Amino acid sequence: MSRVFSIIGGNDIAIKPDENAIDRFWDEANAALPDLRADHQVRWIGLDEETTLEIIAYIRSGEKSATYTVPWINANYGWPDGSPGLPIILLGFDGLPAIMVETTDVIKINFGDIGSDLSGLDGPPVREITVWRNLHTMYWNEILGRFGRECSPDMPVLVEKFKPVFPL
Repeated sequence: MSRVFSIIGGNDIAIKPDENAIDRFWDEANAALPDLRADHQVRWIGLDEETTLEIIAYIRSGEKSATYTVPWINANYGWPDGSPGLPIILLGFDGLPAIMVETTDVIKINFGDIGSDLSGLDGPPVREITVWRNLHTMYWNEILGRFGRECSPDMPVLVEKFKPVFPL
C-alpha cells in the first residue's frame, strides 16, 4: 500500500493530519469496500474551516463532483497525478478524515480552455466560470509562485471527476 499526502499549506495549516485516525478510517473503508485500490492519497480541501466544511457537504450531497489539480504542482512536490480508481481521503480542517472519494475520470486540459461545462462540476458558489477562474488563479498562483511559476492559459490542469464512496 502506498499513501501519498498531497497537502499544501505548510505553516498555514494549524492542525496536522492525524495519521492514527487516517489509519483507522482506511481500515474501516477497506472492510466496507474490499475491492478498494490499495494506493491512495490524503488531501485537504478548502481554504479554511468554514469552506472545508462547506465543500465536504457539497461532496456528500453530490453537488460537487470534481476537483482540479495542476501537474506542475504535483511534479514540484513529487506527487503522482490522479488516475481513475484512485481513492482520496479528504480531511476536515481538524486533520481528521471526513470522507473518501474515488476518482472516476481524469481530464487533462489547458487552464484557458476550461469552460462552464467543467467549472460546473465544482461546488455551487464557484461554478460560474469567471468566479471559478478567479478563485483558482489566486489559489494556484500563491503555490506556483513558490517555485517561480504562475497560471497561464496553456497551463495544464487535471479535472479529477469523483464519486463519494465512504462513508455513505
